Amino acid sequence: MLSCAWASAQECVYFLPSTTITVNVDAEQETFFAGPYAAYAKKLLNLDVRKNNEITSRVTGASISTRTEADMNARFIMESNVQDLMALSAQGLVSFGQKADADNASWRFLPELSSDFSDKGITSDGKEVTRIVYKTVKTDSTFTRVPVEQSFTESKTIEDKAKEAADIILSVRKQRMDIASGDTDATFSGAALADALKELKEIEQEYLVLFRGYSVTRQISASFDVVPGAYTTSHKYLAFRTDPERGLVSNGRGTPYYIELEPEGFSWEEPQADVKKQKGPLITYRIPLVCRLTLTQDGLPLAQGRVAVYQMGKEATYPAKK
Repeated sequence: MLSCAWASAQECVYFLPSTTITVNVDAEQETFFAGPYAAYAKKLLNLDVRKNNEITSRVTGASISTRTEADMNARFIMESNVQDLMALSAQGLVSFGQKADADNASWRFLPELSSDFSDKGITSDGKEVTRIVYKTVKTDSTFTRVPVEQSFTESKTIEDKAKEAADIILSVRKQRMDIASGDTDATFSGAALADALKELKEIEQEYLVLFRGYSVTRQISASFDVVPGAYTTSHKYLAFRTDPERGLVSNGRGTPYYIELEPEGFSWEEPQADVKKQKGPLITYRIPLVCRLTLTQDGLPLAQGRVAVYQMGKEATYPAKK
């Protein structure tokens, strides 16, 4: 809040109020992990899928609030035996209270996610391969090369695994079609039919994830402070950005969101002649300027309201009582 400190035994130092605009933002961050077999989805299953990992962030809601704090650039000294200061404090002009510390905001970025397809589908890492090799066999009078069939296991390529998963998907689809059309030796009816079709559908979806990939969505929130300038000609301020990877940030890259202030103006001017005639100690205070506030993104308004900004207003004086 605003503060007043003792300069000496007979004097008090006080500060005029300043307005800080706080933007509270809610956002949604989607992290998409491309399937390990995405490159073969079109060839094996005739599916068009996303082939690259991607992170996107979008704002889902925003609210605006203001708070009043001491303006360290507007410092005044007054006599310590002046009365009625508590009444002025109630009007938001002067306060004896110590300046409160700013919110101890710790910007916490969400931990980086990593993909995990280990529980999606069941495919083996190796395959049995049979090859013909030639061995030299000794006979009574000479050596002869004879063909021998030899089997061994070798690691599957990523395309081998993709084909295996695609074959399972196609087989499951055929089983579902056969069961639904009754073209099967097994007999299903009632709940058994529904359960069988449901189980096959779940198996298909589990293997399809290996081609289509999957997304993880997280909700994030953050607050950003904007302090309007007192003597600037433009009242457009960067509020925050949505960075695809870091989420909500105050600076750097990403889509910018702005606070725009449109002053409504004053209808009252302080009579300077009366001020010069005043006798005795004067207390200086501020009359805030009311502004129309708009939160925008790419020129589009997202939130609007009216706020009172002290540092953009006018200073006036108040005759103090001793």
